[in-house]
Amino acid sequence: MDETHCGGHNEVMSYAVKIERSSIRIVNTATGSTVRTIGGTFTAAIVQGEEVHLTQPNGRIRVVNIRTGSTIRTI
Repeated sequence: MDETHCGGHNEVMSYAVKIERSSIRIVNTATGSTVRTIGGTFTAAIVQGEEVHLTQPNGRIRVVNIRTGSTIRTI
């Protein structure tokens, strides 16, 4: 469930991820709008808070910050 806090407080966001042919698309579940698209081939994608964990065909997992789009680490 999404919660929005007003008056300068933190806003809690909720996301979903969709795997497409050559990218993944991260969507804000409250609005349905695309937040970010990340190019690449992935076999699985899981949203965990402000991160998305992307499984690559070689089995490695790429952890990406949803807000910035930057890779945090590859496992």
